[in-house]
Amino acid sequence: MKVHLISLGCPKNLVDSEVLAGLFKKTNCQFVNKIEEADVVVLNSCAFIGDARKETKYYINRLSKEKLKYNFKLIVTGCLPQVEKNNLLKLYPEIDAVFGVSDYRKIPSWLYLNNAERELQISSQPDFIPDYRIPRLVSTPESYVYVKIADGCDNKCSYCLIPTIRGSYRERPLEDIVREVRRLVENTPKEIILVSQDTTLYGVKLYKKQMLHKLISELSKIKNVFWIRILYTHPAHFYDELINEIATNQKVCKYLDIPIQHTSDKILAAMQRHITRKEIFNLIEKLRRNIKDVVLRTTVMVGFPGETGKDFKLLLNDIRQIEFDWLGSFMFSAQKGTPAYRLFPKVERKIKKERLDAVMSLQQKITYMKNKSRIGKTYTVFVDSINFGHTGFQSPEIDGKTYFVTQPKKIIETIKVKNVVDIYDLYAEII
Repeated sequence: MKVHLISLGCPKNLVDSEVLAGLFKKTNCQFVNKIEEADVVVLNSCAFIGDARKETKYYINRLSKEKLKYNFKLIVTGCLPQVEKNNLLKLYPEIDAVFGVSDYRKIPSWLYLNNAERELQISSQPDFIPDYRIPRLVSTPESYVYVKIADGCDNKCSYCLIPTIRGSYRERPLEDIVREVRRLVENTPKEIILVSQDTTLYGVKLYKKQMLHKLISELSKIKNVFWIRILYTHPAHFYDELINEIATNQKVCKYLDIPIQHTSDKILAAMQRHITRKEIFNLIEKLRRNIKDVVLRTTVMVGFPGETGKDFKLLLNDIRQIEFDWLGSFMFSAQKGTPAYRLFPKVERKIKKERLDAVMSLQQKITYMKNKSRIGKTYTVFVDSINFGHTGFQSPEIDGKTYFVTQPKKIIETIKVKNVVDIYDLYAEII
């Protein structure tokens, strides 16, 4: 059976796609790059915000037309089925089967055993999380790999559908994660990128206390683990042992992804973020005081219901004052089924767009100055392709790239930064 697999959304979704690919490989399937060569096309969908759902539906429409020409089976899995339920089968007669976020592991067996009828398998309470025994077909370059340490979320931010889509927070045992990482780095040094909905919370479910620092410590003892990077931390859930582990462990990238979402106390309370502006500033000051040369990335949301010009001005001034190395921003998108869906007053789309542009314009200046300060300095870089790689202060696929002006010969090189290009990216020579 020839399979074409499309993965949309975040690295957490990509891990699910890689697990599904591993399950397909176990049944001796062959993967093909061209849709016209496939017997089966699987779309692993995203539905976090409105734009993500639009992208998924664009792919479904495109694939539905392609199916009329090439007669493959079309399967949709992942986050969108959890939101749309059986509507997908009603709206798109070309779809052969729909599987939820906890049900994608059943796809290979369904194809082989009973694929005559259209199928709908969506768990109302998602509870699945892969373990080390389930094979993964890693799709990232040799230089890095994502490792999902938990799934689901209990934080219940007022704008977020993740608890509805992904279910309650659940964790993998520490030993299980260590076993998987040992296998992933068996043949080559890699950067291990830890992901979940809230990595800082790791341990509270299985061990009744936060244990991310302990997990990092154990992973760093593995020979071919070269770097460890932590994504998706929650600013309200940092703790001293974790900060100390990041500061003192030589294998941990001095890079933290901390989505603050906003700095107005009124908006933070309405978002149910369980943190105040003062606590955010105190955390950032503490991180910079304790972790030498720490690089900070954040995400902010503009246009949340009730966000006034005064609230936005505060956010903009705080971004200017904090000077995050990297920042992503997005406009509030009302998600049916969340408390924020019913909040008023709504902010006009035109105003949201103006605020988004203002945030990104400011951040571009900050990031450019940060990158400019790196010219002439030397760094270790992981080679992601013959043309570019990433340093410890660049998260692959998320931040800017380091492009090479001389050709790399090894997977890990030392570079000297020559110039900044397009604000986010660097040019460097291999030394």
